[in-house]
Amino acid sequence: MKKSNSNSIKEKIVVVTGSNSGIGYETAMKLAKEGNKVILACRNPESGENAVKNIGKKTVFMELDVGSIKSIDKFIENFQDRYPRLDILINNAGVMLHPPQKTEDGTEVTFAINYLGYFYLSLKLIPSLIKGINSKIVNVSSISSYHLNGIDWEYFDPQQKLSSLKKKIKIYEHTNLFRLMFSIELDKKLKEMDAPIKSIACHPGVAKSNLGRYSLLAKIAYTIGIGMASAKEGARPIIYAATDSNLKGGEFIGLDTKNQHKGFPKVVEPNPIANNSKTRSMLWKKTTAKCGIDLKNLKSLNLKY
Repeated sequence: MKKSNSNSIKEKIVVVTGSNSGIGYETAMKLAKEGNKVILACRNPESGENAVKNIGKKTVFMELDVGSIKSIDKFIENFQDRYPRLDILINNAGVMLHPPQKTEDGTEVTFAINYLGYFYLSLKLIPSLIKGINSKIVNVSSISSYHLNGIDWEYFDPQQKLSSLKKKIKIYEHTNLFRLMFSIELDKKLKEMDAPIKSIACHPGVAKSNLGRYSLLAKIAYTIGIGMASAKEGARPIIYAATDSNLKGGEFIGLDTKNQHKGFPKVVEPNPIANNSKTRSMLWKKTTAKCGIDLKNLKSLNLKY
């Protein structure tokens, strides 16, 4: 098995969501050690500040709950007050098997955190990314995106209570496919705008993390991690997507093994659904209607690329 040749980067301004533990933490640590300013964008201030202490002076904690539009807006305001640009946005935060719950915005929680927050945060940060250097948006998806043979649109902004295990698994699979589709469609639209930003998706395989924290059996499985990659190994595709200068945008970074559970990063084919431009366009239209924001809104900013 040959190790990938990811390029090293330094002196970048990087935002990593959900970076207080697990794969996000390992990603933030690696990028900070390479000499980048890394913002740990996390919901929990205590764990976020602890992560900053452990990683070191190149990191800064900024509070962000990606399941809350209000929190995202506040984060963006604070970020833009402190930093003149953004070079890399890594959307990593996510949940699995979450108990039935609506956010303060009235949105089903897994849909809000795993997908809607990715979309809203990314588009709202486009002005900062345009000012960045070789800017990238990296959207962390999941190997579960391969599990679907078709989209059940009831899992887009679901109104029903998702209390059964089957429905919790389905919303997890759908939101991971949605953010992969969003990543590909976003790159297409950015290229049409001649915006100097690449959008790239990736997945970490099956790696140890706190992703299973809402289910006792899943928590035990992800903590013990028998047969799983380590969190550090799981971060490899994210690092690759963020740092490799040969990537053109629109790729899906997976692993170089047959089942893609463990391995070294490489460009892989996504679920064929993600390659369907009509389906991606439908998802984009539904999402912009839900969020009230679209790339077209940026034209009023009179930005020069």
